[in-house]
Amino acid sequence: MQRIYTIFFVLLLAAGASTAAAQDTRAERRMLRSGNEQYKNERYTDAEIAYRRVLDMDSTSTMARYNIGNTLFRQNKFAEAAAQYGDILSHETPRTDRTVSSENWYNLGNSLYMQEKYAESVEAYKNALRRNPHDDEARYNLRMAQLKLKEQQEQQQNQQQNQEQTQNQNQKQNQNNKDQNKKDEQKEQDQNQQPQDQQQQKPQDQNQREDRQPQNSEGTQDRMSRENAIQILEAMQQEEKETQEKAQKALLEQREKRKTDKEW
Repeated sequence: MQRIYTIFFVLLLAAGASTAAAQDTRAERRMLRSGNEQYKNERYTDAEIAYRRVLDMDSTSTMARYNIGNTLFRQNKFAEAAAQYGDILSHETPRTDRTVSSENWYNLGNSLYMQEKYAESVEAYKNALRRNPHDDEARYNLRMAQLKLKEQQEQQQNQQQNQEQTQNQNQKQNQNNKDQNKKDEQKEQDQNQQPQDQQQQKPQDQNQREDRQPQNSEGTQDRMSRENAIQILEAMQQEEKETQEKAQKALLEQREKRKTDKEW
């Protein structure tokens, strides 16, 4: 892209000379010559000041605006330079010289190229070639801009794919994190419920044992009552037996006594 700069100075001097010749006042000619001299010595800020003074004298000076665009470009103020060239092109008429128009489009393409606006610079170079098909530098720069545009589009496509891939990975990771969080929450909930169940079961077992103890005690009391009853019953039976034996003995004695009484 170094070759694209050479045309500025050549056109600048020629345009500056033609403009100076067209001016009616010596002041404007002196200022244009001063600007051209500063530009030649690469003092672009001073050159810009001189050209702006020409505009103060003649606001319709297209060449002064053109030279200001060149100085801005040389100061790496590419956006301002592009705006300057664009302003000139917006005021073109069908009577505008095609060579001059081609140079404006060419310089606009350079300014856009340096801002990495390759798609716009491609169109600018094409417009320059439409007005001057013999401009080999414009054709060369067009090819360079097309290659850069293709490279830029591929990078953007790769970036987009990487972003989509990263987004998908992030979504997948977020989903995995959500699933893991749910598992952790469920696990924590299960762990919290497990001791609670054990605590509930433990008193229940104790209550069951406590409930069974009175039953055992009652059962023991029941067994003791039955044994006592049997003993009492046996004692009553024994007492009745003894009573019956005594009664029978008494009856026998009475019978014997009666028998004896009769015999006597």
